[in-house]
Amino acid sequence: MANKNELISKLAEETAKEVVKNGESWKRYLDTAARIYKYPFQEQLLIYAQRPDATACASIDIWNSRRFNCWVNKGAKGIALIDEDAPRPRLKYVFDISDIHKARRIGRTPYLWKMEPEHQETVIDHLEHIYGGTQQDKSFEERLLEIAQRITLDCYEEVWEDLQYLTEGSYLEGLDEYSGKVHLRETMQSSISYTLLARCGMDMENYEELLNFDYIHEFNTVPALSQLGSNITELCKSILMEIGKAIRAYDREITKKRVANHNNLDHNALKRESEKQNTVEDANESRENSRNEGNAKNYEKTA
Repeated sequence: MANKNELISKLAEETAKEVVKNGESWKRYLDTAARIYKYPFQEQLLIYAQRPDATACASIDIWNSRRFNCWVNKGAKGIALIDEDAPRPRLKYVFDISDIHKARRIGRTPYLWKMEPEHQETVIDHLEHIYGGTQQDKSFEERLLEIAQRITLDCYEEVWEDLQYLTEGSYLEGLDEYSGKVHLRETMQSSISYTLLARCGMDMENYEELLNFDYIHEFNTVPALSQLGSNITELCKSILMEIGKAIRAYDREITKKRVANHNNLDHNALKRESEKQNTVEDANESRENSRNEGNAKNYEKTA
């Protein structure tokens, strides 16, 4: 087991060096991170290293729980992560949604939100309520980028305060304070923007010129990258969770309206059927009364 722990630790270090080689390497990592945004940075790195196509991961206990009632496929290979909460170093394993199947009749898969055009107005309204207004004449994507910029400007100097003590051995070492802050700000803003756009399913080619990853190679040590990555991950997680909440609330409201309309249609149909039946019954009763009146008159004549 110790050897396995060492192998996974080494994998994490090697992956950290790999993803900061250039902007393209970093964007490939961000594509995975955008889908598994609830995981901390170090675990995102390991998931990316082992399953870059991962969509939604959980431990076997969570998949088997009453919440999902899903079973891991026979022969599926778990994704090894380092258990930071354990009293001594050990590994834990998660499985991607592609490695599980639902139990018959009772199984359910996790809710994975998807951005659709009809969600955009609701999502931006929700985000503006939290992060402040954006320019209403701009597109959804541009307003999302505006929010990413605002969040970066609010926190990058605080991140630099910690980062400046972690630059030893990296290409950040030796930069003056102004340059260091600019490089951090540009990298953070572009990374947050890319992650948000990617998770929302936007065409990334339209925004390549707006995203600057020229300085990502300077974060080429584990301490420097961990400081950058952890802050980006936490900021993106907060925003993406709010987007997910807004989409889910919208979808639930639409479902309620559809059910209400369906029930209303059923009610109106029943009402029309009842009125039709009453009309028929009234007509029958009227004919019956006419016959009775005719019989009564004939009886009087005969009498």
